Amino acid sequence: MIKLKHFLYAFIFGIIMYSCGDSDENQIVDNFDHVQQAKIDNDSILKFLKNNYFDDTLDSIVPLKSGKTALSEDDRLLTKKVNEFDIDYTYYVFVKHEGAPDVDKGFPTVIDSILPVYRLRTLTNAMEVKKEQDLIFPSWFNQLNVIPGWRYPWVHFKGGNNLSTVGEPLKYEDGGKGFFILPSGLSYRNSSNALANKILLYYIELYDFVDGTDHDGDNIPSIKEDIDGDGKPWNDDTDNDTRFNFLDDDDDGDRILTKDEDANGNNDPTDDKSDPNQPDLPDYLNRIIRVKY
Repeated sequence: MIKLKHFLYAFIFGIIMYSCGDSDENQIVDNFDHVQQAKIDNDSILKFLKNNYFDDTLDSIVPLKSGKTALSEDDRLLTKKVNEFDIDYTYYVFVKHEGAPDVDKGFPTVIDSILPVYRLRTLTNAMEVKKEQDLIFPSWFNQLNVIPGWRYPWVHFKGGNNLSTVGEPLKYEDGGKGFFILPSGLSYRNSSNALANKILLYYIELYDFVDGTDHDGDNIPSIKEDIDGDGKPWNDDTDNDTRFNFLDDDDDGDRILTKDEDANGNNDPTDDKSDPNQPDLPDYLNRIIRVKY
């Protein structure tokens, strides 16, 4: 197994939110100090959090005033770290409402398809934000063609209850609500996109998600194709064919489909291990085992 280089990672996971520009439009500028930009962004975010609070009535962030709790002191704000492009980034998630579905599927993973609405803003200074885009009607995101930081915050929210009727617009209630803030290094970075090097603020509501999303239909949820266990299924490629395992229906490249390497017939290839010399290695990751059950 190998981890593909960052340029391939960025190519496959192109950016679709806000702007769907071509590869030239989002081309990364050379000789940019991403580490320094990460520090600048985090300083700006911290100032913003100290100078504003969340108004639950308005469902928005507003300038801090006497008697209110700054975002930096609000216990609903979560501070999270993640490494992307070999740089440690900090992003922030505010959980106003976790979500209370009648049928609790738990929380989505970083790779599960999600159905949200959002309001996108950018931080202009420590006191103000700029409106960029509103997604009023819920849309499905398959978590493939998204900015790097978009995947992570959703794991803190649950979906809601589907009240939709046939022929009518989708209607949900009691889904997870809040906001998250992404530094530019987790969003459009230093590309030629209009949002390059800008800190993004997303007010969000999670309507639903596909529990155990299986992108390649091989009977293994995409999150379980994270072979190295680093929480990122998008950098695991067992057979080195430039297709990540969660997008590869033949993970070991033995010309037997992963879903068919299921000796016990329980529709779960992960628990079939037929090689006595490698008893812990599932058949679907073992090129030596080439049997279609």
